[in-house]
Amino acid sequence: MKDDMHIVLYAETLFHIGPIPITNSFFMMIVVMALILLVGILAAKRITENPKTGGRFGATIEFLVGFLLNLVETTGGKKLGRKMFPLVSGLFIFILFANFSGLLPGVGSIMVGKDHVPLMRPPTADLNMTLAMSTTTFLAVQYFGIRAHGVGGRLKHMADPAFIFPIEVISELSRIISLGARLFGNVFAGEVLLGVGYAIANAVKIAVVPVLLPVVFIGLEVLFGTIQALVFALLTLIYIFLAAAGHDDEEPLEHQEREAHAEDGKPALAGD
Repeated sequence: MKDDMHIVLYAETLFHIGPIPITNSFFMMIVVMALILLVGILAAKRITENPKTGGRFGATIEFLVGFLLNLVETTGGKKLGRKMFPLVSGLFIFILFANFSGLLPGVGSIMVGKDHVPLMRPPTADLNMTLAMSTTTFLAVQYFGIRAHGVGGRLKHMADPAFIFPIEVISELSRIISLGARLFGNVFAGEVLLGVGYAIANAVKIAVVPVLLPVVFIGLEVLFGTIQALVFALLTLIYIFLAAAGHDDEEPLEHQEREAHAEDGKPALAGD
């Protein structure tokens, strides 16, 4: 590990475009988005109606999409769940790729400029990015709540009984900080842990340690990165469901199932 490598809590600026600073986390976000787009294009070409012809890659993508769709439908019902699916699945996939980007070769170790600034930093290791995503979740919660109940109904939903309204407002706003800080803290701690693990592995001269120790830390990073992406997506899903509760679930189950069939383009069975 190089002597000039250091731990910095905030994202560092690489260059400016006019008055706008371009940080290493923003640069890495563009890379992550490009990777997601590339995977999506490849998946669209591989996935077919017959799972056997899609290969392992197509089967993996289908499993992931099926898992996320089943998750939102199980939590929010088919009607509301499918409305939430693009947001929840998009957050999960982006956070998952962003968390795993810290494991790519060169991330955090390639230095540029006179100040030896890391060229790449995982997007979710930047508090600005995680707060932006938690703010998106907050706005989505309000949108689905107002769409389900109207403005008056949403306020009534929060102020029932009336004396808890200030508490509800504080609780809603605090979710922005709790979601963003939780994700940032776990990802940033993982980056520090990886750096310390590599430093220890390089310092210990026992033959097995330099190989075995980084593998253990990388395995933990993969596990924690997946869990954090799932937690963020699940909390977003639950918050939206609670805000919109009492609207779609008032419809009879038979009516919901018929609407789900209609959205799929399939005729409802006589027994449905």
